[in-house]
Amino acid sequence: MKSKAVVLVGVILLCALATINGEERPGFSPLVTKESRRTLTLTESGGITAVDVHDGCRGSYHLQFITLEPGSLFLPVLLHTDMLFYVHTGRGTVTYISEDETDEIDVVRGDVYRLQQGTTFYVRSHPDPTREKLRVHAIFDKTDIEDPLGFSVSAYSNLSDMVRGFDEKVLQSGFGVSEEAIRGLKWVPTPPSIVPTTHENETEKGNRKEGMLEALLGVGGPTVVMNKKTTKAKPYNFFKAKPDVANRNGWSTAVTHEDLQALEGSNLAPFMVNLTRGSMMGPHWNPRATEIAVVIHGQGMVQMVCPGDPSGKVDGGFACRNAKFKVEEGDAFVVPRFHPMTQVSYNDDTFVFVGFSSMAGNNHPRFLAGKSSVLRALDRDVVAASFSAPNASTIEGLLASQGESIILACTSCAEELERSMGEDVERRKEEEEERKRAEEDAKKREVEEAR
Repeated sequence: MKSKAVVLVGVILLCALATINGEERPGFSPLVTKESRRTLTLTESGGITAVDVHDGCRGSYHLQFITLEPGSLFLPVLLHTDMLFYVHTGRGTVTYISEDETDEIDVVRGDVYRLQQGTTFYVRSHPDPTREKLRVHAIFDKTDIEDPLGFSVSAYSNLSDMVRGFDEKVLQSGFGVSEEAIRGLKWVPTPPSIVPTTHENETEKGNRKEGMLEALLGVGGPTVVMNKKTTKAKPYNFFKAKPDVANRNGWSTAVTHEDLQALEGSNLAPFMVNLTRGSMMGPHWNPRATEIAVVIHGQGMVQMVCPGDPSGKVDGGFACRNAKFKVEEGDAFVVPRFHPMTQVSYNDDTFVFVGFSSMAGNNHPRFLAGKSSVLRALDRDVVAASFSAPNASTIEGLLASQGESIILACTSCAEELERSMGEDVERRKEEEEERKRAEEDAKKREVEEAR
């Protein structure tokens, strides 16, 4: 029991030391703006942008934002790690092969699903009269693909590149086809990741290529050794399910393997929060989960509190700084476990974000305010002593005043937080300028003493 406590304290300190001497550690930032995404693929049929995020402790994650024009195809890839995805807009079909079977799911806006490590999959976007694009937000746990030898391993690999890497003779014998057929596949330019959907009236040569692709995927043809399931798996849809928590201030839903069987054994679980105007997700922390979220509508403010000493100082001269930042549609934000946080909407619009919790199997968020506050479970005199309150009745009134449990009303809170954030920035600028002046004065004194 003692060893577990030591490990827990160590993890808390490791996460608390996400900043050094008041400056953020390289590789960790709670805010990841939409502008910081890098482009992986961009064609007339769609595009892929990506960003890597870190939780300030030991977790590293890769986010991809995949966009397919109506009637487009995301070409087959092999997953090197688990992929958890959310469908932001549009409609499509995800076909995947794992072990000895092939399956497919039709996906629409609000769907979430998990594809396991080692799965081969591809995606078709459905034609749409309104030209709505299929937009998918996906997260990959990079800790599963860290190579001990230092080789760079991506989240997935292109299936055609894996085939083309072999010699012609090996491929000719392996597939039992002519040398001409192999050369027709091996020596053509590699296509982009997203292409137009293949038409039915293509040439005979194109049909031969499609037949080869089907043989590779195990979805048809005489060389097939896999079985295709006739039943379709079903994703979980946030907008069709009943929320876990709902009131006039908004709603929240967290998905577990009991809701979506595909999450069984996963280290990631999806959630969605929808805050109405002038509302907030009450101050809380996650004891076992880091949250990585993407804003899908509106804008809001996020406040994250350092879990260390209230002064922000810990042994060794390290500092863990509290953070306030504004997020807009397309931005991502990361909150490490043990870090108390709150998300707040502005008075003029709703604030919606979809996210992924790591290590969420036994995670139960702990709230500081509201009817679900952990402070209510503590002795009132003990709580009063913790806050240096004059008596327990003061604390009793504080804890009994809020009628809601999790999602609370907070009129103009986001606006006030943004104003306060600006003041903090100005104060830090002044402190930095003062520090530089002090250093310059100290150097001048050293020069004068040396003379």
